[in-house]
Amino acid sequence: MNVAIVYVHPRADMRQYVPAARKFVSSYLTHPPGATPHDIYVIINGDTVRQSDLPLFNPLPVKFMTHDNYGKDIGAFQKAAREIKADLMVFCGSRVHFRKAGWLDVMVNAYEKNGPGIFGAYAFHQPHLHIRTTCFWMPPDLLLAYPILVGNDQRYEFEHGPTHGISKWVIEMGFNAWLVTWTGTFPPNDWRHVENHEAVVLDQHSDRIGYM
Repeated sequence: MNVAIVYVHPRADMRQYVPAARKFVSSYLTHPPGATPHDIYVIINGDTVRQSDLPLFNPLPVKFMTHDNYGKDIGAFQKAAREIKADLMVFCGSRVHFRKAGWLDVMVNAYEKNGPGIFGAYAFHQPHLHIRTTCFWMPPDLLLAYPILVGNDQRYEFEHGPTHGISKWVIEMGFNAWLVTWTGTFPPNDWRHVENHEAVVLDQHSDRIGYM
């Protein structure tokens, strides 16, 4: 299976996003993804690729893309789904990082066991049923079937909106939305709070709460 990790690196606030990228890289190296073969794509959101981007992501063997920042991270993910050939894509926002080795194997195993759908490290029923889109994974063809080209004003509707939320839409398409942790994979009726020790990835929300 061809697996692609897609990481978004916004150009908007380098004081915020350069340290975030360093954390992504260092945590990837400290906690390797596992045995699953994969490619890593970095999407520079809102600018061209600069010479300074190369050492920032070194020594990861990344492939760079650019996006005009329309739709911000979700717009970049939709562009990746259009342009990258893969069977499964892991979409990572700029604040994603890792705390335990083997995280990609867990993601892929959940997908292989349960089939097409949307998968994520955090899932909620409020304000509406949704997988948190700071890190989620799904077949790119399924994301491409989503009927809206997401702009800046549709990002939150995409994540957790009552009408066009991606998790709700995937379920309506006949698939499912899965919460994936180190201890198991759970359908919506079994979703629960995930503390950091069982989270497959960490992000800005888990960092703010500060669970260990």
